[in-house]
Amino acid sequence: MSDTIFEQHRARLTALAYRMLGSHADAEDAVQDVWLRWRKQDHAEIKDATGWLVRVCSNICLDVLKSARRQRENYVGNWLPEPWMTPEPPKAETNLIEQEGLGQAYLLMLERLAPVERVALVLYEVFDWAHDDIAPVIERTPNNTRQILFRARRKMKRENDRDATPEITGQPCDQTRMQAFVTALSLGDVGQLLTQLAPDVILHSDGGGKALATANPLYGPDHVARFFVGVWRKRNPRERAFYVVLDGECWLLMMVDGVVETALSATEKDGRIVDLFVHRNPDKLALFEAVVGNAVEIDPDSKKAGQ
Repeated sequence: MSDTIFEQHRARLTALAYRMLGSHADAEDAVQDVWLRWRKQDHAEIKDATGWLVRVCSNICLDVLKSARRQRENYVGNWLPEPWMTPEPPKAETNLIEQEGLGQAYLLMLERLAPVERVALVLYEVFDWAHDDIAPVIERTPNNTRQILFRARRKMKRENDRDATPEITGQPCDQTRMQAFVTALSLGDVGQLLTQLAPDVILHSDGGGKALATANPLYGPDHVARFFVGVWRKRNPRERAFYVVLDGECWLLMMVDGVVETALSATEKDGRIVDLFVHRNPDKLALFEAVVGNAVEIDPDSKKAGQ
């Protein structure tokens, strides 16, 4: 019975740990640690299994966030969170996993926060925990927890036009928006591309030192548009373009000989793209192998591409 209870919560715990850590491997390790602790407990004394499991998982993630292996000083270039790949969840967990908080923008905003702030914010905003419930997890009083949440939300706001924090009000671009982006690129039309980009657009790119990527974020529509048009003109002639939707986030996948070499997602505000997230680190791109079978091909060279 205890094994069944845990398996019913595994998807919830994985989504929780991923939001806090931004890594599938770290999230899986955290959930495995929860499992080991769960098996050692006297389950007859646990009145609220869900609360116990979420609390223990949060504590484990807090320890991981504080540890040296979560520090990114040695990462080459910009770091982006791994794309979320939905596990096979029990039906009871579907609504929770499909909530906001799994996209690139939200996870990258969370990187600005101290470990305690990140854990508190995820429990409050995504899992709808009350201050009184969060306080013992982060070892603070309820009043302190309120202050921590206030600071966390303030930190997640973009401060100026050279702040690489994603726009907090941005929404994931859908298939139509991404295909319009490809159409402009296929035409090599900088002017048309500029009409799709917000005045404060930012390009975030992650190569991890293993693939070419911008060393720093690019700011402003002119720089971003010219960068993409220039790269598009030099792309591998064998490259094929696909799109796939993962939990409401549309990804543009560029593949060569069946291997994903670039993955791009974006968010929009007021009808224009405000943040672009470009993955080129092959370690993270390997995650897309599980979903390429669901990807839909588009013609990147046709003037009707994406229409």
